[in-house]
Amino acid sequence: MNKNSYQYIVYITLVISSLTACKVQKTSLEDIKAPPTTYHGAQVGEDSMNLAMTQWQAFFDDEHLNALIERGLENNQDVAKTLANIRISRAALKRAKLGQLPELNLTAGSSVRKFGDYTMDGVGNDDTNRSSTVPDDKKIPTPYTDFMIGAEFNWELDVWGKLNMRKKQALSEYMASVEMGNLSRTWLIAEIAKNYYNIIGLDEEIETLLASISFQEQAFELGKSLKNAGKESQLSIDQFEALMLNSKGILVKKRRELKQAELNLSYLLGTYPENIQRQSLSEVNVLPPALELGLPSTLLTMRPDIRAAEQTLQANNLEVGIARTAFFPTFNLHGMAGYNAFEFSKLFLNPASMVYQLGGGLVAPVFNRSSIKATFETAKARQKVALYDYEQTVLGGYLEVLGLVNEYQTLKEELTLKTDEVLLQRRSVDNANTMFKIGYADYLDMINSQSNSLASELDYIELKIQQLQSVVTLYRALGGGWQ
Repeated sequence: MNKNSYQYIVYITLVISSLTACKVQKTSLEDIKAPPTTYHGAQVGEDSMNLAMTQWQAFFDDEHLNALIERGLENNQDVAKTLANIRISRAALKRAKLGQLPELNLTAGSSVRKFGDYTMDGVGNDDTNRSSTVPDDKKIPTPYTDFMIGAEFNWELDVWGKLNMRKKQALSEYMASVEMGNLSRTWLIAEIAKNYYNIIGLDEEIETLLASISFQEQAFELGKSLKNAGKESQLSIDQFEALMLNSKGILVKKRRELKQAELNLSYLLGTYPENIQRQSLSEVNVLPPALELGLPSTLLTMRPDIRAAEQTLQANNLEVGIARTAFFPTFNLHGMAGYNAFEFSKLFLNPASMVYQLGGGLVAPVFNRSSIKATFETAKARQKVALYDYEQTVLGGYLEVLGLVNEYQTLKEELTLKTDEVLLQRRSVDNANTMFKIGYADYLDMINSQSNSLASELDYIELKIQQLQSVVTLYRALGGGWQ
């Protein structure tokens, strides 16, 4: 086939492929509805240095908590698995980059073969050896030995940009895995902090219960003394004791919850249980004076899950382009060069033993175009799914921040009211105790004041812990400081 005929065939193939190929519709982030420019209805501070810009080491002003977070980031198995997936994606990216280069392999081998005397090869070799034109050093040995050493290559020409798109796709998938690693770390940091504050809260509740039980025991003893003096009945003594036993039961429950919370924290740290150093509730200082959230558009650049969804969308856009190239023919160059001889002594550095081959070809789909089209349609459908995932992630992030801001602010208002209630309940306990001693109040007044005071104290601690955990969750929702 002459050069003009080869060019004609290539031209016809390209025309047919271009006429029957599917059209690619790429999805751009500019086509996606952007989030609002403000957080609707949220009263927040100015966008100077918002929470999303703060690294976790600076956000948590607690050396004990920071030490726990560092240990968790080092030992947690979920984070370790995510980092392993990042290494897998990095290796895939390296393979994709090398895919644009020719494949080059060194080959070396030897074989021996005995041809039958009554076979075409056997007769042909024997006839060749009998020829007077064949010199002795070129006669074919029996059995026949074959030695080969050389190099071979195969190179797919990236005419349609498929290999380049695969490289970009691998890069997007690698970046998505990196963002998922950041997301995993952010989740772990928030969970460690929330469990840490839960433990601190349980410590405070236990201390409150111990103080309340001590006071109730004093009231119980006082009641018994008054009964012995004929001023109180057995009914009042039973009620005092019942209140005390109820408080002790709550104490057992809180100690059980504390032990389980410590075990949960050990699981997050990836270590076996040990003594956990921690602050007291009064020492905790993590609540910002004002919520500085930044703009909603900051979520697109700060939240790891949104950035991962963006990279996944880009990878699926490229997958559509890669699937489209399957409609076009592929062009390959191949060849080899080396030394080949039936005697080892004639193999190396012998011009007469040198061999080489150089060729090229193309492969164009004909009868499997329906299968290729199905693959192409699948890629387009996955592109749509990735688009919806991205939009859903952005929407979910925006609404999550709004919900957490509302939770934090309402908890702050509730805590203000609960603080006043606790002060009043404490005063009522003192007054009831004084009045009970001088006979101006009965045992029901004492019991009600003590039970109400204990309930309000425990409610206050739980609200305080919820507030601490809500600001930690808000910090995670804003991105966790991964810039």
